[in-house]
Amino acid sequence: IVGLVAGALFVYMFTKVQNRWKIDDVLGVWPLHGLCGLWGGIAAGIFGSTALGGLGGVNVLAQTIGSLLGVTIALLGGFLVYGLLKVTVGIRMSQEDEYDGADLSIHKISATPDRDSNW
Repeated sequence: IVGLVAGALFVYMFTKVQNRWKIDDVLGVWPLHGLCGLWGGIAAGIFGSTALGGLGGVNVLAQTIGSLLGVTIALLGGFLVYGLLKVTVGIRMSQEDEYDGADLSIHKISATPDRDSNW
Protein backbone atom coordinates (compact mmCIF):
# COMPACT_ATOMS: atom_id res chain seq x y z
CA ILE A 1 0.00 0.00 0.00
CA VAL A 2 2.81 2.39 0.93
CA GLY A 3 4.62 1.80 -2.37
CA LEU A 4 1.43 2.08 -4.40
CA VAL A 5 0.56 5.44 -2.85
CA ALA A 6 4.17 6.64 -3.23
CA GLY A 7 4.25 5.55 -6.87
CA ALA A 8 1.01 7.35 -7.69
CA LEU A 9 2.13 10.42 -5.74
CA PHE A 10 5.44 10.51 -7.60
CA VAL A 11 3.94 10.19 -11.09
CA TYR A 12 1.28 12.81 -10.39
CA MET A 13 3.64 15.36 -8.83
CA PHE A 14 6.49 14.76 -11.30
CA THR A 15 4.10 15.46 -14.17
CA LYS A 16 2.75 18.55 -12.42
CA VAL A 17 6.24 19.91 -11.63
CA GLN A 18 7.45 19.41 -15.21
CA ASN A 19 4.38 20.37 -17.23
CA ARG A 20 2.34 22.81 -15.17
CA TRP A 21 4.92 24.51 -12.96
CA LYS A 22 7.69 24.35 -15.64
CA ILE A 23 10.41 23.49 -13.09
CA ASP A 24 13.49 21.82 -14.58
CA ASP A 25 13.72 18.83 -12.23
CA VAL A 26 14.54 16.15 -14.77
CA LEU A 27 15.21 13.47 -12.14
CA GLY A 28 12.13 14.28 -10.09
CA VAL A 29 14.19 14.81 -6.95
CA TRP A 30 11.57 16.82 -5.06
CA PRO A 31 8.56 14.58 -5.80
CA LEU A 32 10.54 11.39 -5.20
CA HIS A 33 12.71 12.15 -2.19
CA GLY A 34 10.70 15.02 -0.72
CA LEU A 35 7.08 13.98 -1.02
CA CYS A 36 7.44 10.20 -1.19
CA GLY A 37 9.95 10.30 1.67
CA LEU A 38 7.52 12.34 3.76
CA TRP A 39 4.74 9.88 2.95
CA GLY A 40 7.00 6.95 3.89
CA GLY A 41 7.84 8.50 7.24
CA ILE A 42 4.19 9.06 8.09
CA ALA A 43 3.14 5.67 6.68
CA ALA A 44 5.57 3.94 9.04
CA GLY A 45 3.50 5.30 11.90
CA ILE A 46 0.26 4.22 10.29
CA PHE A 47 1.19 0.71 9.18
CA GLY A 48 3.71 -0.05 11.93
CA SER A 49 1.02 -0.53 14.54
CA THR A 50 0.27 -4.07 15.68
CA ALA A 51 -3.39 -3.57 14.73
CA LEU A 52 -2.34 -3.39 11.08
CA GLY A 53 0.18 -6.23 11.21
CA GLY A 54 3.24 -4.17 12.14
CA LEU A 55 5.68 -4.86 14.95
CA GLY A 56 4.40 -1.98 17.05
CA GLY A 57 6.48 0.53 18.93
CA VAL A 58 5.64 3.33 16.50
CA ASN A 59 3.20 6.16 16.80
CA VAL A 60 1.50 8.10 14.00
CA LEU A 61 1.87 11.41 15.83
CA ALA A 62 5.56 10.83 16.57
CA GLN A 63 6.24 9.79 12.97
CA THR A 64 4.37 12.84 11.64
CA ILE A 65 6.22 15.22 13.95
CA GLY A 66 9.57 13.62 13.09
CA SER A 67 8.84 13.73 9.37
CA LEU A 68 7.77 17.37 9.49
CA LEU A 69 10.85 18.20 11.55
CA GLY A 70 12.96 16.59 8.82
CA VAL A 71 11.21 18.73 6.20
CA THR A 72 11.82 21.85 8.31
CA ILE A 73 15.52 21.09 8.72
CA ALA A 74 15.86 20.40 4.99
CA LEU A 75 14.11 23.66 4.07
CA LEU A 76 16.17 25.75 6.48
CA GLY A 77 19.39 24.12 5.32
CA GLY A 78 18.42 24.55 1.68
CA PHE A 79 17.57 28.23 2.10
CA LEU A 80 20.83 28.79 3.97
CA VAL A 81 23.01 27.07 1.36
CA TYR A 82 21.25 28.61 -1.65
CA GLY A 83 21.20 32.02 0.04
CA LEU A 84 24.96 31.87 0.58
CA LEU A 85 25.54 30.71 -2.99
CA LYS A 86 23.29 33.45 -4.36
CA VAL A 87 25.17 36.25 -2.61
CA THR A 88 28.63 34.85 -3.32
CA VAL A 89 28.84 33.19 -6.74
CA GLY A 90 25.27 33.46 -8.04
CA ILE A 91 22.91 30.65 -8.97
CA ARG A 92 21.35 31.80 -12.26
CA MET A 93 22.56 30.73 -15.66
CA SER A 94 22.49 32.98 -18.69
CA GLN A 95 19.14 33.34 -20.45
CA GLU A 96 20.37 31.18 -23.36
CA ASP A 97 21.61 28.47 -21.00
CA GLU A 98 18.29 28.53 -19.14
CA TYR A 99 16.46 28.08 -22.44
CA ASP A 100 18.68 25.13 -23.38
CA GLY A 101 18.39 23.65 -19.88
CA ALA A 102 21.06 22.79 -17.35
CA ASP A 103 21.56 19.27 -18.70
CA LEU A 104 22.58 20.55 -22.11
CA SER A 105 24.38 23.70 -20.93
CA ILE A 106 26.44 22.15 -18.14
CA HIS A 107 26.62 18.42 -18.82
CA LYS A 108 26.29 18.49 -22.63
CA ILE A 109 23.50 15.90 -22.65
CA SER A 110 19.98 16.28 -23.95
CA ALA A 111 16.73 14.41 -24.32
CA THR A 112 16.22 16.02 -27.72
CA PRO A 113 18.74 14.79 -30.34
CA ASP A 114 18.15 17.76 -32.66
CA ARG A 115 19.58 20.08 -29.95
CA ASP A 116 22.53 17.88 -28.90
CA SER A 117 25.91 19.57 -28.99
CA ASN A 118 28.61 18.18 -31.24
CA TRP A 119 31.60 17.48 -29.06
